[in-house]
Amino acid sequence: MIALLGGGSFVLIAVCAYIAKLVADHSIEGHKGALNTELERLKNELAKESDLHKLKLRKAEILFDRELVAVVDFGKLYRQIAPSYSHPDMDWDDACTDVANRFSTIEKQLDNYLTNHAPVLTEELREKLGRCATIASHNKFAGDEMPGAQAAATTKAEAAKLLDELQVVQNGLFAMVKNETRG
Repeated sequence: MIALLGGGSFVLIAVCAYIAKLVADHSIEGHKGALNTELERLKNELAKESDLHKLKLRKAEILFDRELVAVVDFGKLYRQIAPSYSHPDMDWDDACTDVANRFSTIEKQLDNYLTNHAPVLTEELREKLGRCATIASHNKFAGDEMPGAQAAATTKAEAAKLLDELQVVQNGLFAMVKNETRG
């Protein structure tokens, strides 16, 4: 009888263990399914975030390339506008006269530059370049509107102001490309 009870206990324990194993396996499969679902959701979120970051990076890369072109083109423009030494004893007054004599051309050059590059420039740089174009525009006819000596003095002063402002723009463009003015 004891052997029978011992054998019955063994069978009962074996059946209980089997049922416990089935319940545990079923529970584990349920948790595994929930974890796999959560894992897939997280993978999809990460993939979306990764794609968004790639897109932002590509946009920043394109913007930087355009900014770099704007800086290079402005450097060329600045060299065209800035007077070169035309005679050995040329001074600042002569340089300003040279610039003043080209106000009409300078106005067109600045307008063309703004047309091509305004979208990548900061608002401050666009305003400064607009003021430079306005200086050239308003002073290109100064000789027709004022007496000779007064016109020459006014246009030279405005040419000096234009050159100073263009230097500020050039510095601002360099800072922009070095990422010093963007947030």
